Formats: sequence, C-alpha cells, structure tokens
Amino acid sequence: SLAPQHIHTMSYVRTDNSDDLTGIPMGIPVGTPHSHAQSHATIGEALRFAGGFGRFQWRVLGATIFVWQCNCFCALLPVLLLPRLETEWALSDADLALVNSAYFVGQFWGQLLVGPASDRFGRRACVCLLVPASYLSGLAHFACGQLKQLVAVRAVSGAVSGGMVIAVSVVAMELCPADRRAFVTSVGFAVGWVGGLLLLVGVDWLAADRPWQWLPVARLVPP
Repeated sequence: SLAPQHIHTMSYVRTDNSDDLTGIPMGIPVGTPHSHAQSHATIGEALRFAGGFGRFQWRVLGATIFVWQCNCFCALLPVLLLPRLETEWALSDADLALVNSAYFVGQFWGQLLVGPASDRFGRRACVCLLVPASYLSGLAHFACGQLKQLVAVRAVSGAVSGGMVIAVSVVAMELCPADRRAFVTSVGFAVGWVGGLLLLVGVDWLAADRPWQWLPVARLVPP
C-alpha cells in the first residue's frame, strides 16, 4: 500500500532512533506546521516524536545512578564515621545515635519539601540548587569541631541528599518513555547502591590514615 511506503520515505527531524515495536523512524515530519507540532501533544507523545529512548535518556540514567550512589554512601557513612568519632571525641552511645539519626531526619524533611518545591519552581531549578548544596554540606564537615555542629551538618546533608533523590528520580521518569521508566528507576537504584557500597569500601581503605572529615567529602568526587 502507499501509506507504509509514504511513512518510511518521509523525512524526519530525527531519524537516529526508531519505534521499538514497528521499527518506523520516529520524529516530527519535516514540513509539519509549527503550531501543529507543538499543540495537543502529551509528554509521552513528544518523547516518541523525539525518538524515544536515545542518548539523552542514557545520560539521565547516568545522573540517576550517581545520585543514588551518593545517597547510599551518605546513608551508610556512619558505619565508618561513628567508630572514629567515638574514639576521637569520646562520645557516648546516645551521642552516636544522635549523629546517626540526624541524617535520616534531614532526609525525611528533604524528601517531604523538595517534591512540592519542584512542582512549584521547576525540577531543573531544584536540581541546580541541590547540587552545589551537596558539595557545600560535604565540605562543611571540615568546620565541625563540636557535636552540635556535626549533628546540624549531618541533618542538612541528609535533607540535600533526600531532596536530590526525589528531584532527579522524577525528572528521569518524566524524560523517559513510559515503557522505559521502570528500567531507569530500577537500574538507577540498583547500580547506584552497588556503586555506593563499593565507594564506601574504597574510602575506608584510602582514608584509613586521614582525619574523619575526609570520609564525607569523598562522596563529592564524581565516579
């Protein structure tokens, strides 16, 4: 028939990807009126027009993996941090529990507040704000000389980490086709946590002879 032949020979804005089910090149046909191309289209339709799951989505997956890796490292950091603090600062069990709990309390509030903030101010704005905040919260550990300061920094670090997980995970699902969202979230979570565990072991070996402040800063180094 003429219809399939017309579809295959039509020029598209992007032809580097194809539909997984039909193999037909996906994209906005050349010559489509500008108003028609941008009206009455959902996010899923726009992604299909743009080519589905392409190179940009793979980069989004990489960002998701990195964020989950940082979250895993920060959550399990007390395994390395608390024994050193107990020796250097002579902390009690209650003090150690306070340091450990501060991170998770901050993470709870970070996830609770960043979601509505992302809906109101935009995902990109929140992510661009949280990335430098993550670096600053890691470097702030060097200024901690008292227990109260460390508890406050751990709480802020948890809020930033939890907020980044929420913001980046939602962005990843929004920018990926519906049939690949489970793949992105599951792979990002699983690979990220494995990377965080490996990073934790490596930091324990590399920072064995360094002050404890180097432990939280190690998560700031990109993989």
